[in-house]
Amino acid sequence: MGKNEKDSKRSLSRRDFLKGSAAGALSVAAAGLLGGVALAQEGSGTYKPGTYSATAQGIGTVTVTMTFDAESITDVQVDVSQETPNIGGLHGEELAQMILDAQSAEIDTISGATTTSSAAAKAAQACIAQAKGETVEISANQASADYEVPAELTKEEVEGSACELGAVTPDEVKDYDVVVVGAGAAGVPAAGFAAEAGASVALLQKEASVVSQGNCASAIIKSKSTEGGIMKWVHHTNGLNDWRADTRLLKAYADNSEEALMWYLNRAGLTQETEYGDGTKVDDNAKCSELLNNGNGLFAYLSTSQDLTGVWNDRLDSYYYGEDHCYFMAPWIGPKPQNVGNVLQVVLDNVVAANPNLEVFYSTPAVQLVKDGDKVTGVIAKDSDGKYIQFNASKGVILATGDYMNNDAMVARWCPDIADFDKKQYHKTGDGHILALSAGAKMEPLGHTKMMHDFDSGQMYEEPFLYLNMDGERFTNEYTGFVYMGNVLKYQRRYSGANVDANHPDGSRGWYCTIYDSDYVNWPQDEFVSNMVPPEGMEKYIPGAVEDPQGVFPNLIDSYCCDTLDELAEKLDIPADALKASVDRYNELCEQKNDTDFGKPAKYLHPIKTAPFWGVRKHIRVSSVDSGVMTNENGQALNADGEVIDGLYCVGNLGGPFYGGADYPFHQTGLSLGRCYTFGMIAGKHAAAK
Repeated sequence: MGKNEKDSKRSLSRRDFLKGSAAGALSVAAAGLLGGVALAQEGSGTYKPGTYSATAQGIGTVTVTMTFDAESITDVQVDVSQETPNIGGLHGEELAQMILDAQSAEIDTISGATTTSSAAAKAAQACIAQAKGETVEISANQASADYEVPAELTKEEVEGSACELGAVTPDEVKDYDVVVVGAGAAGVPAAGFAAEAGASVALLQKEASVVSQGNCASAIIKSKSTEGGIMKWVHHTNGLNDWRADTRLLKAYADNSEEALMWYLNRAGLTQETEYGDGTKVDDNAKCSELLNNGNGLFAYLSTSQDLTGVWNDRLDSYYYGEDHCYFMAPWIGPKPQNVGNVLQVVLDNVVAANPNLEVFYSTPAVQLVKDGDKVTGVIAKDSDGKYIQFNASKGVILATGDYMNNDAMVARWCPDIADFDKKQYHKTGDGHILALSAGAKMEPLGHTKMMHDFDSGQMYEEPFLYLNMDGERFTNEYTGFVYMGNVLKYQRRYSGANVDANHPDGSRGWYCTIYDSDYVNWPQDEFVSNMVPPEGMEKYIPGAVEDPQGVFPNLIDSYCCDTLDELAEKLDIPADALKASVDRYNELCEQKNDTDFGKPAKYLHPIKTAPFWGVRKHIRVSSVDSGVMTNENGQALNADGEVIDGLYCVGNLGGPFYGGADYPFHQTGLSLGRCYTFGMIAGKHAAAK
């Protein structure tokens, strides 16, 4: 979620409803009634008795069905199945009860689900209007269902997005220098830098607020790096990308990321009185929480900054920097469950306040690009009332809509590895990809890069403990880094227990359990086993152990400490006999100091004997798909011949080829968000300068 509200609820007045119920806002079931329901008879009461249905646009479509007698509303049903499952999708029954209790559409919004609440209120107002015999207007302006499917796309991919590529006549036209589509980690900097450069800017956002995820963005600090070190970073990163990155993009990030990160921190009030030392913890900035004024104490709470010098290595690779240095700064913003989306909302609000030439249009997804010949000249978007608005862009359109993880057809073609895994985001339907390809852009012609991990179920995430699948069986060499666990888990069965995403009712892949005993704090420390979190630090990750735990996502914590293995197996929902047999076999291998089953290095073989016993049910989900449309180092989209498409930019997880490997490289914490900030900035400045 983005910006938090001051009050938990905000009243919606009748005027708000009527203002939002213009032509096109609502669609009503045939004849204003549900199929099979008899037409209401004329009567002398307030309402015509009967059952009426209407829909309104939330994040998806919200349908309200209401039954009336002559003087009252007797039943309300609110269908929110198309809303975000863990946000608006949670509140259908609550909204229905609110409408029924109020006997009107004048209800309060539910904190965190304002878009869904407003849509339910609009649809309820339309039902009431029907029951009173009033006219409910329906816009006839809809995009044609007949259109030519652009090259490199299928109709299923288009239909899985918010795009409407058929012919449509806009209801209104607005003129700007730059139009940015998407208010996230790339879109906010793009709009902000363009506006601060003097351009008139429209920022279109599909959601009702700024949306981003994650807590860490990083940048290369040139003053602390050598020229040779930076170029070694480029070479090193390309190697981790299977040598398939465009190194011009990597160099553009290295040259510009410091400016982008400092802009973000500065506009959020996070740089004042804050000192970033070499790898030291970032101090709290009291002024930050005062500036944000949201009551949640957002601040830069941790630093994983690092100086890459000498020998860098992880469990599989090493790279020699020698005497050169490449220093990256990596502040973590939060704490959880707050994330960079909360901070970016503050950044955007501050930039808008200082730059009246920047206008933001929430709940207004882009549905088409406008072209003049081969040049992209604008965007047609659709607001929450169903009105089509053409936003002309004399200098350029910057697409920053994020990835396509929720577009099943695109996933099946470009990144099938992630199909059976739960997703960390919703409504990432490849809208920008569809729009760019419809304008002649070219998709990265290789298997796309995915980012999959779990930082949230427990405090530790890749220590070489014993790993068991959900059948209680050991299945891998635990020396494998957590970056690659998604690949390993492709071959393990689905799990349908606690915390499984609502989009996978039959279960999802990506589940396993890490098992260890209370002696883990005495393990010898090395570069891969360091800073073992003591038991007291793990408590907030145990469901129910701490009242109102801070710094976590409460719905994702999944760690347990038990006196017996039987009890631990019950908590983890795996068969006790299988768990104990796996532990017995593992202890045998530990005694032998030779892992003949999976080959884990002997120094990481520690028996599981000392109670209490620990277990963490890990949940590997998809954070992002990090590949997309071919671009150059300015973020400009390229066609199949490698030529710039005039007027079109693709940035963030929509624009590539910055990566190239099967998996996101974790040699630099925060590289993903840092890349988004940086190329948003580059595109915003480049477009504004035209």
